[in-house]
Amino acid sequence: MSIVVVSTGGTIASTEDAGGDASPDLTGEDLVAAVPGLDEIATIETRDFANVPSPHFTVDQMGDLAAFVEDLDADPDVDGIVVTQGTDILEETAYFLDLCYDGIAPVVVTGAMRNPSLPSPDGPMNLATSVRVAADGRARGDVLVAFNERVHAAREVTKTNSMNVDTFRTPEFGPLAVADESRLTWRRESIDPDPAFDVDVDDLTNDVHAVTATADMPPAQVAAAGDAAALCLAATGAGHIPPAIIPALESLRDAGVPLIATTRCPEGRLARETYGFRGSEATLQELDCYYSDLNLQKTRIKAIVALAADALDDAFDAPGN
Repeated sequence: MSIVVVSTGGTIASTEDAGGDASPDLTGEDLVAAVPGLDEIATIETRDFANVPSPHFTVDQMGDLAAFVEDLDADPDVDGIVVTQGTDILEETAYFLDLCYDGIAPVVVTGAMRNPSLPSPDGPMNLATSVRVAADGRARGDVLVAFNERVHAAREVTKTNSMNVDTFRTPEFGPLAVADESRLTWRRESIDPDPAFDVDVDDLTNDVHAVTATADMPPAQVAAAGDAAALCLAATGAGHIPPAIIPALESLRDAGVPLIATTRCPEGRLARETYGFRGSEATLQELDCYYSDLNLQKTRIKAIVALAADALDDAFDAPGN
């Protein structure tokens, strides 16, 4: 069993400098060498894709990483792929890969909340779990996130705590599997309703705005997307917005800016026929909003990928049409 570890930087690859501040500088080889017994799980190779803090990771780099992973999958000697990254945007990178990857080898994304210079760093265990998942036949063809001995679907997982090691969770549905000693205990399958999108990196744009609806928010927050490729809006509750922003949204719609709505709640989806007041889900449908069942950050990633593939209608529901 051959597993390739692709390192991109982040906390898992960080060490303290002379001033005591951590920054990424460890290679994939360094990460693998820090995990005892990893070679007993699989034959490990490493590739260094990048070495940056995850907030520096761009949409173009996500596209390049997806192509890099596809190339690895095309190698018949590669049985699984592990990608290490910083946790700040890990869920976005993992979901980008999930949308663009159509390979056979499992892809498992992981990282760490504690860098190697801190007491009890979590990177080595996360890496060991990820290699074990990538070597497991039940993960075949999936893009997953392994963290704190839990295995999650890339589409569903989100970072829930800013600093705790038990940060990656799947609201509402829970993990796919857990790691117990040297075993993986699977309890549900990854059901992915998204198609795989064929995307050219040159067609990607980061000019997709993301706004969260809040009480009595200023319309200027919405109007700022006047020249954007799309606007993703996390509505309150089941799809409700302050009425003051409706004219700004109407202007965007009339200007041809796609509007994609989701809920700002960590669980649940947008309603379709429960409320009819101005600013309810009925208004979202009158605005020709697409509907997303993802959190705001993943809704934006899906919009970016779908725009590059000219496939918004395939990516999202349009209940108002």
